[in-house]
Amino acid sequence: MKACTIAGYEDLDSLTIDPDYPKPEVTEPGTLLIRTCAVSMAPGDVRVLSGRTTLMQAPDKFPYVPGGDSSGIVVAVHPEETRFRVGDRVACVFPEPRPFGALAEYRLAQTRLTAKVPDSVSMVDAATMPSSGVTAYSFKEHIRPGDRVVVVNSCGGVGCFLLQLLKQAFGASFVLAVTGNVELATSLGADAVVDRRAGAKWWEHPSLREDPADVILDLFGTATHWNAARSSAAVKPAKRGGRFVCIGMENPWPKVHHYWDAIPIVYSFMKRGIYSSMHKGTCPTHFGHAGLKVDVQERSEALLQLMGQGKVTAVVAKELQFDAASVREAFGMQKARKHSGKVVVRVADE
Repeated sequence: MKACTIAGYEDLDSLTIDPDYPKPEVTEPGTLLIRTCAVSMAPGDVRVLSGRTTLMQAPDKFPYVPGGDSSGIVVAVHPEETRFRVGDRVACVFPEPRPFGALAEYRLAQTRLTAKVPDSVSMVDAATMPSSGVTAYSFKEHIRPGDRVVVVNSCGGVGCFLLQLLKQAFGASFVLAVTGNVELATSLGADAVVDRRAGAKWWEHPSLREDPADVILDLFGTATHWNAARSSAAVKPAKRGGRFVCIGMENPWPKVHHYWDAIPIVYSFMKRGIYSSMHKGTCPTHFGHAGLKVDVQERSEALLQLMGQGKVTAVVAKELQFDAASVREAFGMQKARKHSGKVVVRVADE
């Protein structure tokens, strides 16, 4: 089968399409063989390539097949399988934290991380759902009916789904988007937009002066937004129900080669939690959020149903072909983090 392979860390020059890569086989219960239609890029793909997170994300061998999130058609199942059958249209989330194997004509997927795709959803759109869509849907646990919400970095892969879900699925009453793409954020359901390209600051937005936000959803992770939340009156303090939820890290490309490398990352979240618990009268409660830990299949199916009903739309920044030059371009776009929505590689037609 054809498969994209990379021979070493930070070695995009070695990226090639191998025409004779071994085709995987279903040998264990709980796995499916998928004929890949499309693959969406995610930050984890770039972290693996960088070689900076080898403690968690090192390939088992080189060359390795990159890519984690995909859509496709089931072509083989284990004899004990009861949920899926050959011919099912599916979308697959990678087993966190190791996004491997998707950029190939065929891949193995875990049934617990796979969901059926409605006929009305294209394979390219379905590929955008894992893991960004699942992470967006998981924010439901932090939203209360009537919440006024600020979404930082609202037009990335997660944010494009989240903006659409907040009001129509989660019950938010007001959404302020922080982004460089004002037009897109407005079209996705934001009530107001802070244009970071113009240097605007969300904590200075007029809508928050007399009626502060209930919750800040920080999809970027730098310290700037947390510092603003804890020192301004733009978000309610913890004693009034104010929350600050963060999925990013202060350094989006951390070095984690050994366990002690993870200590500063863990500490950065712990110190925020400790600070917020000690200043409930002036500071929102801080939450670190991991969107792919539980109920992945259930959340995937719920979001795909909304997509099938036309209530949630996939945002594709660029659709690329399955050749070496195009896949290199996909990695470059993901590393630059300047696009809106998802970058998708179309591996094959349905």
